[in-house]
Amino acid sequence: MKNNIPLVPSDVGEMITYSEGSIVSKIILQSEKLQLTLFAVAQGESFDEHTTTKEAIVHITEGEGEFYLKDKWHLFKAGDYFYMPADLKHAIKATTNFKFLLYLF
Repeated sequence: MKNNIPLVPSDVGEMITYSEGSIVSKIILQSEKLQLTLFAVAQGESFDEHTTTKEAIVHITEGEGEFYLKDKWHLFKAGDYFYMPADLKHAIKATTNFKFLLYLF
């Protein structure tokens, strides 16, 4: 198991930084039941449509991004979160630099 979550409160957003023209990710917790990954997506970057075999919760921690969920684009901003069932088609576009936590379970 991998666990990079500190025992005392800290700013999770400081664990990774943006890299112009790319998407940076870091797994900060991996156990038998949960994988928690932090993403830093540079403005203008995107993920093509894809699915995952696991359920997920996405929590936007900084900036704004668009998520294509099922058949429609939705704008999300810092503080927003949403649930994705397994096998849901989705894609991502960064409208600003933005960070999000992805909980896969």
